[in-house]
Amino acid sequence: MPMPAVHLGKMELYWCDDCNLPILGENECGICTDIPHQVKVTPPGDVRPAFDFDIDLIRETIDRQWGIGYSEHVIPKDKIVLLNGCPALERMDEVIVDGKVIGTLRYDIKKRFEGREPYNFLIRPWRKLPTPEKGYVYMDKGAVKPIMKGASALAVGILNGDTKIKKRDEVLVLDPDGQVICTGSAQRNGDELISSQSGKGVKSRWRAVDHTPRQGGQDREMLLKANEKAIAEMVKKSVAFIRCKVDEFHDLSTVVSYSGGKDSLATLLLVLEAGIEPDMIFIDTGIELPETVENVEKVADIYGLSLKTMPAKSGYWNNVEHFGPSARDYRWCCKTCKLGPVSELIGKEYPHGVLAFIGQRRYESENRMLHGDTWNNPWVPGQTGTSPIQDWTALHVWLFLFSRNAPHNPWYERGFERIGCWVCPASDLSELELLKDKYDGYDRFETILDEYSKKAALPYEWKEFGLWRWITPPDEYKELLDLVETDLPRGQTEIPLKEDMLLDKATTDLLECVFEYSPGKNISKKDVLSMYLRVNHCVGCGVCVARCPRGAICIDNGLKIDREKCVHCGECVGKCPVVEFRDRVLC
Repeated sequence: MPMPAVHLGKMELYWCDDCNLPILGENECGICTDIPHQVKVTPPGDVRPAFDFDIDLIRETIDRQWGIGYSEHVIPKDKIVLLNGCPALERMDEVIVDGKVIGTLRYDIKKRFEGREPYNFLIRPWRKLPTPEKGYVYMDKGAVKPIMKGASALAVGILNGDTKIKKRDEVLVLDPDGQVICTGSAQRNGDELISSQSGKGVKSRWRAVDHTPRQGGQDREMLLKANEKAIAEMVKKSVAFIRCKVDEFHDLSTVVSYSGGKDSLATLLLVLEAGIEPDMIFIDTGIELPETVENVEKVADIYGLSLKTMPAKSGYWNNVEHFGPSARDYRWCCKTCKLGPVSELIGKEYPHGVLAFIGQRRYESENRMLHGDTWNNPWVPGQTGTSPIQDWTALHVWLFLFSRNAPHNPWYERGFERIGCWVCPASDLSELELLKDKYDGYDRFETILDEYSKKAALPYEWKEFGLWRWITPPDEYKELLDLVETDLPRGQTEIPLKEDMLLDKATTDLLECVFEYSPGKNISKKDVLSMYLRVNHCVGCGVCVARCPRGAICIDNGLKIDREKCVHCGECVGKCPVVEFRDRVLC
């Protein structure tokens, strides 16, 4: 489902025609020194290399649509294949071979809803493609010219074709001699396409162009050689940035926030190449894949670095009943499972604060683009975050890691584009299905979703089609699944607070400490509610503990304040998950 293109940075993919290799930016080819041409891809252009798993999936999809072995004509063997993620609700990757976008691999939620294979390959055809075994229609000679000018293939002009075509299948449209003239989406089933003498046939998507795939001759060694100079230049720039930041924030301890993903690994290596030996900090959220934890420990051991870890004490599993499953527009999990523990870790290990190098890139999201390369997070006191790879694309990251033979997380080679908490609502359905197939621990989350959907009387589609990933699902999903709800609930409405309600002692203590409250003093209802929620619905994330400069707060079967240490500074009443997400908390 296409979404508006978002430009988050320069389009960095270029191609050397002489060597038939991708080049980072406008740099000359490191092999032949020719100047490459830019490859036009859909923004934001965060291009990445395809691993064997991805290539096999593309081949299987092409063969299913047009016949066994047809993928060998589309993607010859021994090819460097790149993927470019396009804005969409589910997975949609442009596939780049020989400096050309040859098609798009798309996870089609509509087909998934119909019980059909959801992966679909939208091929950008060329005239010399051979005749497929299936998924085709032949056109009358008189229809060829209008189609080549952009018209759709009307049913009246269809001579013959595959009768097993289903409506919305991707179809290759052929002239009477079997030459491909365009591709498009079938507007009817195959037998109707052939028998009908009027109306819709195949809605044209792309016209065939002149193109001849080049045979073999590509490998990773040649790719790195062609980009050797470009990699060296970008590393040099990032190393200079790191040294500048360390000098600027010389009074802070230097750490690398390591997640077990490619971006934090690249960031760590750059900091090491800057001649700095940082601590690695890792937050074990309790919802990390086992291979991620293994990668963290392996990397710390390989590079001989001190690893500081902190478990998410309240954790996802302890809080999901309180908040309900997290969603893209309801991310309580990040606050309780990551930001709270990292705040506590910093407060404990680095009382004077840290300069944290973080693998953040502008091409990942508009929010990260707007962050800039250095920032402070209101949820994490004591941390100044900065990213030396802010302007890198995924291809920059991967070529750098390949050039250093760095130990990356194996889940990238199992079909994952990004690595994070495995219950993350930012995952698409294709990743969730991979998890269900390859990770035994997914059953626990399935049980949570089952129990919650029953408790909240949510429709079957909420779990089956991943609607739990939103509080307010996108319109495309609501239309597809015939849902009338504008919101799918995560619990009750706002926690009630009566004017005459009796405040418990712990809430009164907090009011006195923060506001120097006394009977008769005017305190706003909003502030009273905030204190009440913090005390009575505390989830133990530790964010407020880290904020207190006097060590007057602790989490001990709820929030506790040492009144002798408290100086009424009010630092503790910053961001709090139970206040931030109170409209959705289960009471």
